[in-house]
Amino acid sequence: MMPTIFFLLFAILPIACLMEQENLPHGCVPVRFVSFLPTGNKTRLPNVLGQYCSSYYIKQNLTGQWIGIAASRIKSCKVCCVRQDENKALHYNETRAPNQFPCGKGKICKKGRCVTK
Repeated sequence: MMPTIFFLLFAILPIACLMEQENLPHGCVPVRFVSFLPTGNKTRLPNVLGQYCSSYYIKQNLTGQWIGIAASRIKSCKVCCVRQDENKALHYNETRAPNQFPCGKGKICKKGRCVTK
């Protein structure tokens, strides 16, 4: 009986991890809680984009700490905004990158589109 329980536990764990990752918006990557630890450097890209994300969603009164990730979707001027709420739960939203944000060689984002400078 005990080996069966351990087998089921280890069989369900990867499935649960996959299910959580399926809920991420396209272009977002899973982050860890350590991504939200203070570094003393407010000019790191995730922190700067986090401030952008916080102001972008200000009307929704979403409390917590934000970071922003410019990953695979940056060529289409998308940023993944990740919010850690007061219960330490992570919430992912994809949003438009800020204007003038680089999106490729010689290109910048303008109103959600990647255009030549």
